[in-house]
Amino acid sequence: MLEELLFRILFISIYAAFAGIRIYYRRKSRKSGPPVAAKQRGTGQIGGKAGIVLSIGILGMLTSVILYLLIPPQIQWFPLPLPSMVRWAGVILGFTILPFLRWIHRTLGLYYSPVLQIKKEHTLVTTGPYSRIRHPMYTIFMLFILSTMLITANLLVAIFAIIVIITFFPISKKEEQMLLDQFGKKYKDYMKRAGRFLPRIRQPESNRAHPGRRDYPPSS
Repeated sequence: MLEELLFRILFISIYAAFAGIRIYYRRKSRKSGPPVAAKQRGTGQIGGKAGIVLSIGILGMLTSVILYLLIPPQIQWFPLPLPSMVRWAGVILGFTILPFLRWIHRTLGLYYSPVLQIKKEHTLVTTGPYSRIRHPMYTIFMLFILSTMLITANLLVAIFAIIVIITFFPISKKEEQMLLDQFGKKYKDYMKRAGRFLPRIRQPESNRAHPGRRDYPPSS
């Protein structure tokens, strides 16, 4: 019982820290970030089936997390039997990703945007975490969601978490199409040397002589 209470306290701490970083950089971007290019206004909504599924997944996940926190452990609904060691691994993962989340936001700087859009005088950022991964923000989201699944050990949380993760694939494709339309060959070359969610194991010989250059993909 005491261990379960500790898991809940640590989960709240990780969740609050993650949300705090996101909120801080979102406000900073809104206050002093470059304006959205006129031709790109209104293109930020995800829409389509992926947008609907993502909304359902996020709403369901938030609801199930709230239920997990409010319902006493002795009458917990939808338990997912996981060993304590696995749940502690989720705690370690949750705290580990926080500095990486901050690193990603600092790399994007004022070009960070919570929606899919191109800002005025936009450039591509291919330095830092973006030097090897095209969508490190989505990678961090996936790891955070995995951490949530492990710590809560709740089947309902796990189901909606998996739904959210699945939507990242079509959403990232839509984002990449937007970037291809904007940057053309420059982004094509970037795609060849950087993996979508994980670093490429082997890079083309032609790209090894050109380490990360200052370009940028907008990522939510």
